[in-house]
Amino acid sequence: MVAITNTTSLTFLKDAIDTTLGEAEANVEAFAEDQAQPAVLDQCAESFHQLRGISQMLELSAAALLSEEMELACQELKRHGERPLMQALSNAVVLLGRYFEYVQLKDRTLPEMLIGGINELRRAAGKALIQESHFFSVDLSRPRTPPAAPGDHIALARQSRRLRHMYQVGLLGLLRGQNRDAHLRLMARALERVDGLSGAGANSRFWWVARAATETLAVDGLVITPARKALLAQYDRQLKKLIYDGDHALQQEAPLLLIKESLYLTSLGAGSGPAAAEVRAAFALERGASDADLQRELALMTGSRGSVIRSVAGALKDEINQIKETLDLAAQGVADVDYRAVAEGMRRVASTLEMVGKESEAAALRERATQVAGWPADTDVDSGDFHALVDDLLAAENIVASLERSLAPSDDVRRAATNSRISLYQLDEARMTVVGECRAGLALAKRSLAAYMENQWDPMHLSNLPGTFASISGGLMFLELERACQVVKACRAQIEEQLIGASQPPGQPVMETLADALTGIDYYLESMEEQKPIGDGVLDVAEQAVAELGYPVTHDATGSERV
Repeated sequence: MVAITNTTSLTFLKDAIDTTLGEAEANVEAFAEDQAQPAVLDQCAESFHQLRGISQMLELSAAALLSEEMELACQELKRHGERPLMQALSNAVVLLGRYFEYVQLKDRTLPEMLIGGINELRRAAGKALIQESHFFSVDLSRPRTPPAAPGDHIALARQSRRLRHMYQVGLLGLLRGQNRDAHLRLMARALERVDGLSGAGANSRFWWVARAATETLAVDGLVITPARKALLAQYDRQLKKLIYDGDHALQQEAPLLLIKESLYLTSLGAGSGPAAAEVRAAFALERGASDADLQRELALMTGSRGSVIRSVAGALKDEINQIKETLDLAAQGVADVDYRAVAEGMRRVASTLEMVGKESEAAALRERATQVAGWPADTDVDSGDFHALVDDLLAAENIVASLERSLAPSDDVRRAATNSRISLYQLDEARMTVVGECRAGLALAKRSLAAYMENQWDPMHLSNLPGTFASISGGLMFLELERACQVVKACRAQIEEQLIGASQPPGQPVMETLADALTGIDYYLESMEEQKPIGDGVLDVAEQAVAELGYPVTHDATGSERV
């Protein structure tokens, strides 16, 4: 990427650029209103040709390419006059003007910020899209460093379908907009296993960089764009080749474009993951603009928006909490209460509830406020009226909680309480405490298994696991997560019978498969903590893993999970 070290030239040309863009925009609008005047498109094309030359002189490669696409779009419009292409051209005029202004003010080029606009024009014109790595340069001839360890093609052939299914579960959840981080880590886990089992064949470098790219998407929180979804889908096609072509697929190097795109994504992260760190070092990927930088600068250039509903819910919650704090002080006898102020706060809450369509609840709260306004400061906190006030506030709080839940994915794992006198917030906190304890138990179990492997398969490191898994199972039963509970029980049985009580070490493949099962349950629980459901597909993967270990599990016909 070429950086502008002196924006003097752009500053001198900026007035001319703005004038040219203004004339072009007017001509596009004129053609949109009257397509019987194709001559205005010739004027537009000439303007964009001039802008292309200016961009090339200023070494703004992305602006030059966008200007070229705009010139070609004018020619296409003159022949066919499609409405989508006309709209895309209008958007491109605005985007190009903002980009020139951005470069002048920030003294940064960041050509990646124009890829979306370029592709919008190309898509409208029916042309192939350019890759995100279009402006990215890297030496694709570099080998994998350090070299891959010996693989196990027999194990890969046996496990390839399950590993692809693991990857597909993550990809499907990602495409549905569900818990992105957990799904990405599931996909990275599948690619890690494939990379380890495939060994040092011709395809080895691809699985290495694909794993690094997926790892970077997960660890560094990169935005999942349509282009990145398409790249992840390409990885799935390569997994399919492994299943159906076997060793032949391992001896064929993947397309270099896939490797370049994977390297570009890896370059946008910090290299925190093990594979990403290796790839960044091997290909000398310099630390440039991160994906977070790009998204922030793109938002600065194009603008952003927020959620009105979420703001309303937050304001309601704050107002109710203030009233609850006042009533808590009254219940403790710490201070006298101005119930007129309490009533006024309740009326504000009622007014806001009406705004979100909760008219009946608002009317009940307003009626209660009328009664409360006349209470003396020393009202008996043990009276029935005081408890009725608390119940009304709890009902209002649960409405707010339900409103917040409406903003979450439709398959949110948190269920409503059957008892209306229970605070949804407190109930969720209790449930999440149990989820956290289960995850802590899984983390302890994984550390114990790692120590078992690192210390020459010494079963002493597993002595605490039966009790740990019993605690985890109990927590999952409390949460009514039957499928997850059955997987954990299967893992416990496998550990007790094949690890603690065995005379021979189980071997690396068995431990990897056991780790797949535990990782699946951990991802599932993590998705509950973050209120970003990962779906039951990850449980399918965990069940397949324990079945491969010889401990298949069963569940009810619905297969439903509750928390």
